[in-house]
Amino acid sequence: MQIYLILEEFMNRYPQGLKNYMEKKIQNDDEDYFVKPNNLRELLLPEHLMPFLMQYLKDMKNDSIEMLIHQDCIDFLNVLEITTEDLSTLTDEDLVKFKEIFNSKRMSQFHQGTGKMMDTLYDYLIDILAKRVPVEGTNVKVE
Repeated sequence: MQIYLILEEFMNRYPQGLKNYMEKKIQNDDEDYFVKPNNLRELLLPEHLMPFLMQYLKDMKNDSIEMLIHQDCIDFLNVLEITTEDLSTLTDEDLVKFKEIFNSKRMSQFHQGTGKMMDTLYDYLIDILAKRVPVEGTNVKVE
């Protein structure tokens, strides 16, 4: 929830933060600009947020993040004989189904109705568990 609040604040405080990014994207003249986020709002772009989240998780001092999942999610995984700790053997289609079930049955009352940023964080956390993350351009490896 803390990372959500921080990222949501970036979005709210810097609504014009993508102006330079979009101008450079349209001009397509500065590839070095897109290598890393150049302001806090650009951090929220998918190509920057996933590597940031992976690094954040790697550097955390606690042992884990607990995510409450609905029994329907567990039942879905049990049918496929997959554990909740490693979703890497899910097919792409099954991963999409799992995410749909997860998002429709979100357990935490604090995370319900929080909007797109929380949905994105959950989506990325599930992708990390499923080892569906970028491997190029990041110094964090999924283990």
